Amino acid sequence: MTVNDFDGLARRFRQLADKGMQQVLTNIAEVLGDSLLNHIIDEIDRQGLIDTGLMWNSFTRGGEGNVWEWDLDRNAITLEVGSNLGTDSTDQNVWGYPRLLNEGYTIHKEHFVPGYWNSGGSFVYDRNAKGGFMAKPRSFIGRRYFDLAVTEFEVG
Repeated sequence: MTVNDFDGLARRFRQLADKGMQQVLTNIAEVLGDSLLNHIIDEIDRQGLIDTGLMWNSFTRGGEGNVWEWDLDRNAITLEVGSNLGTDSTDQNVWGYPRLLNEGYTIHKEHFVPGYWNSGGSFVYDRNAKGGFMAKPRSFIGRRYFDLAVTEFEVG
């Protein structure tokens, strides 16, 4: 093999190395993201926080309400993972279910919650149900499942 353009060859090797390294870093970030989501799901299960799959599925890659956002703009690879059920509002009245369970919340005034009790004894919210219960003012302590999962992920 005869090479007359050593600068071009070196440039081509750098391009291949850059692209290859970016792919390796992308693959590592995706594996870490999947692993973090699994830690979150494990912590939700460990604490027994849910009896339906809506929130659980929001912490799976590609699940409805899932956050899986890449940022490759700042000479770094960043992968943001989590649940997007609900909103990012600072108003507790419009927080999504995953955030309410993680951070806790307060019911400030009595109100009716439509739904029914299933055979397992758990309440099922159903906005079209004729029955339900009156939610009385009280506070619920956050379970910090997300924070605990991230801490375990960082340590593990």
